[in-house]
Amino acid sequence: MKEISDSEIRIIGQSGGRHFRPPLWLVWIVVAALLVVLVLLLYPHRSLRQSASIQMATEPLGQMATTAPISKASLGVADTTVNDVPLTLFYPRNAHATLQIGSPSDTSVILAALAADIRADNGGFVGDFVIDGQQLARGERKEGYCAIVDGFITIGATGGSDVLQRTIGHRGSFFRQYALVSDGQAVPPKPKGKNHRRALCMLGDEMVIVASADRESYHDFATALADLGASQAIALVGSESPLFYRPDGGLLHTIGQPFDDPNANYIVWHK
Repeated sequence: MKEISDSEIRIIGQSGGRHFRPPLWLVWIVVAALLVVLVLLLYPHRSLRQSASIQMATEPLGQMATTAPISKASLGVADTTVNDVPLTLFYPRNAHATLQIGSPSDTSVILAALAADIRADNGGFVGDFVIDGQQLARGERKEGYCAIVDGFITIGATGGSDVLQRTIGHRGSFFRQYALVSDGQAVPPKPKGKNHRRALCMLGDEMVIVASADRESYHDFATALADLGASQAIALVGSESPLFYRPDGGLLHTIGQPFDDPNANYIVWHK
């Protein structure tokens, strides 16, 4: 081969030279290596974007999780004895309360009891009586009251005139009954004699219907409710009047006798 001087340049690959063609397997190895390097370079950025999107998606769910979930309506039934007075307690939980005229027959009913008394002379309601904002009767002879607005119940032992007006303004329902317990103290009404008694009570933070298993005086019944721990309690229609309850989502049971008065009215809890 001829040596070249400093002023000469040899061009490689021109005619007379040999071309290099790498084998196919080597090409695939190089391509694969390049792909691996590309993935490694891009992966951290992709991971950061994914983490940011996951955090943004789960943040609202985290806020929602702090809200108590809506539970299924249920009815608890328990028996107890206080001061030798046997009682049955009906606990409607997560249920919607209403006041209605006429016997409850809807399949959504889990508990219902007669609410306001009916006059013996003309069949009218005894005391202030409101259904869905419409006042159907007036009177304050019985100071205990029950107000129902948007499915929530408020009971009290005295007065209630301001509650009545607010209930009407919110298109709620309202009825009056005898007061039995006020601020944890028994306040038995004047009527004497013994009968099967029922009451709407505030026990802790739960609204409960309590029924006596035997015939009791108002004094003994009210005292038993106070000793049971009721903070407020008003009477419901007792004697042999009907009470409907549906335990564990099963069949609707009935205690007492049918009551077919056209103004028969019930406090009702729906699932």
